[in-house]
Amino acid sequence: MTTFASFDGTECWFDDHRDDATDGVTVLLLHGFAADTNLNYVRAGILDALVDEGFRTVVTDFRGHGLSAKPHDPAAYADDALTRDVRALIDHLALSDVVVVGYSMGAGVALRLGADPRVRAVVALGVGGATLERADAPTRADAPTLGDAFLVEDPDQITDPLARRFRRLADSIRSDRLALAACTAHPQPSAAASLRAVAVPVLVVAGADDDLAGDPAALAVRLPDARSVTVPGDHFTANARPELHRALLEFLAEV
Repeated sequence: MTTFASFDGTECWFDDHRDDATDGVTVLLLHGFAADTNLNYVRAGILDALVDEGFRTVVTDFRGHGLSAKPHDPAAYADDALTRDVRALIDHLALSDVVVVGYSMGAGVALRLGADPRVRAVVALGVGGATLERADAPTRADAPTLGDAFLVEDPDQITDPLARRFRRLADSIRSDRLALAACTAHPQPSAAASLRAVAVPVLVVAGADDDLAGDPAALAVRLPDARSVTVPGDHFTANARPELHRALLEFLAEV
């Protein structure tokens, strides 16, 4: 198993698919919350599609997820640690011409990397207008958090349907519930500020039935150089659709 030591010494797993890769950009895949590379990109067929097209493709599991270290201390996830992990991986591999592809939570990280001079383009999957609305909405101090769903022993006690679905997703792949709860303890950087800083072409893709993401066009219009595509599926199925794979490959062929 291949790992690298991130900015604070946390060991994060990665895999570099570069055999017979064509010259040009490297595609870096970032998975969603409570998922991992295997679920979002291997099972969905995206990794194979990219490798088959000759792209050097790098995958990694975020801290708290998959094959990476899983700190239970919320402080380990502070100060946008996930984005800093990806920058550390780019440093580790000395990458200089990267297309960052992110799904859901990974799309947020990908967009925050859009101002990095080593990033050539961004693909934001599973996000849209509803993502922005949720990020900008005020939160009541007494409101249950997503992290709470990972602390209860019985998933049937979770009243929020979305939180319950994420918990069942995590349980289905035997995720570390305490690490996921810790991962949610710190707010993400301002979505508006992240979008203003993006300086590269962006493709935004979401499923037509993805209520969690909403309309991808509503996010694309907030970016200086972006387009959007809607494909069949919801937040948990759109990544396996051939329409999404085709949109991704066509975008990569252009950039």
